[in-house]
Amino acid sequence: MNTVQKLAVAYLACVAMLALGFAVGEYKIFPYHYIVQLRDFVTWEPPAATSETSTQKKLLSQLGFADALFVYDSKIPVAITELARPLVLPDAGTARENPQVYIRPGQQAGYRAVFGAMDFEQSFWGGVLIGPAGDVVHSWKLSTEHLPQNTKPDRAKNMYGLALLPDGSVIYVMGEEGGGIVRVDACGSIVWNLEGLYHHTVSMTADNAFFWTWEGVHTATFPRLQKVDATTGAVVQSIDMKDVMLENDSVHLFDIRQNALTLKYVYDASHANDIDELSVSQASQFPAFSAGDLLLSYRNLNLVFVLDPQTLQIKWWRVGAANRQHDPDWENGAITTFSNNMSGAREGHSDIVRIDPDTLQHEIIVDGSEYSMFSIINARQNLTGYGTRMITSSTQGWVLELDDSGELVFTFINTYNAERRTTLHLSEAYRLEPGFFSHQFWEECKP
Repeated sequence: MNTVQKLAVAYLACVAMLALGFAVGEYKIFPYHYIVQLRDFVTWEPPAATSETSTQKKLLSQLGFADALFVYDSKIPVAITELARPLVLPDAGTARENPQVYIRPGQQAGYRAVFGAMDFEQSFWGGVLIGPAGDVVHSWKLSTEHLPQNTKPDRAKNMYGLALLPDGSVIYVMGEEGGGIVRVDACGSIVWNLEGLYHHTVSMTADNAFFWTWEGVHTATFPRLQKVDATTGAVVQSIDMKDVMLENDSVHLFDIRQNALTLKYVYDASHANDIDELSVSQASQFPAFSAGDLLLSYRNLNLVFVLDPQTLQIKWWRVGAANRQHDPDWENGAITTFSNNMSGAREGHSDIVRIDPDTLQHEIIVDGSEYSMFSIINARQNLTGYGTRMITSSTQGWVLELDDSGELVFTFINTYNAERRTTLHLSEAYRLEPGFFSHQFWEECKP
């Protein structure tokens, strides 16, 4: 083969490689999804990490040797950390210190459950139940490493999306890398596994008979809603959000993040992250909606909207009242949500925002700048049966419970190293009235 022929072969090989690269990107053929996973792995930065998270640290976390992905500089005010006392965490791993807790006198009633990166000896993720006396009365060790479709060790994936049930059982998901959704009983035995790709939420119906979740990869432009039987783990309803778009052809919400020239959707255009079903007891407070309607959140569109899951009609929407929001809830005739403020004028402080669904007016009801509260991703908020608001600032490893005047009544700091002021990620927190639980299951689970 002479020089000209060699150059011709090399040229044709380059053209073929370029054509293959174009086809992979255009038609998402093999190995497109592996390339995307590699890109996400190398470029993803855990929020508020203690230092630059190198690929080396990520690999260590993948292998289960380091906690770098979920340890943060907490930036919790010193005045609050000085209020808190150490809480003995049974079975805590040797790398972490005990968490810290504060309960204001007169606010001991009920039980408080906190879930997140507990770094137990037996499992990285889990939860604790704190009794009225302020001590840990029960703990849950949670994992998805047993699932066949699990692709990462627990230390390298995020448990965001869980529900605590009256019998003490927990339903939880660790993203699509976790391989599915798991229900364990109060003592940690597996009740069922729902294998597949799920993410972000396990949202119970009011009677705890079913829950809603997102199925597929979290970057999907058109994810799927699924309703699941909480007793059996069987899927009973599935809604493709592309069908919702087609059914609402005069509502143009889902094509906002398209390339202006190609009209192709940008990467992670929607980022669906929450679902909340309107209960029968709440429906009278929302005359424009009906029991069973779903309040949905698309983080990357700054969008919250209401969907009828039977007709697929979009009944209401609001764009821009919050920034990269999480956990919108139906609340006393209004909609409240955690506004992460990942960017924009309020970047650096997260807020709780209330939206009037009738007037579309919105207001900040918890100003994060007053508490130095900032969770760049995740986070939860809910109104408790005691009239307080429980807030989980996930990437500060911090739970703060406020009364209606904004005063602190409870805090949980998931301390990793107190001297360095570092904390571990938190997923969710609840304050529960004694009647919530069907029985004192923690007595049954004692060794």
